Amino acid sequence: MESNDKNKMDRFSIFAKQTFKYYLVGASGVLVNLGLLYFLTDIIGAWYVFSQAVAAGVSMTTNFTLHKFLTYRKEIKEAKTLERYIKFITISLLGMGILLGLTYVLVENFAMYYMHAAMLSIAIAGSFNYFANRKWTFGIKF
Repeated sequence: MESNDKNKMDRFSIFAKQTFKYYLVGASGVLVNLGLLYFLTDIIGAWYVFSQAVAAGVSMTTNFTLHKFLTYRKEIKEAKTLERYIKFITISLLGMGILLGLTYVLVENFAMYYMHAAMLSIAIAGSFNYFANRKWTFGIKF
């Protein structure tokens, strides 16, 4: 195997591991998000859009912390925690706009159950967040 081929395989292996960790952390964020969404909407009686905004905000912070210390801990050479957190929140807020907008459209226009709409919206917004945060927030090259 040529050196260039080995380098490509190593980069792909790192990418695959990071992607797995990112989505594992994301899955924990989904549990936090959906659990809080259900609690605030069905138990407390809050409007589902408000509940989802609060739930997304809480899951953003837990996800950032886990990504910093789990997903990208080997790649992060400089702390820059506040700068990275601001970037992460910026990307996450854009993702939350996608999440809330899509959830609202699916519930109000397609009569989809709000929990199902939230799960689909999380998958779509999560993919946007992954690629944007990987590149801009954590500075990982593809």
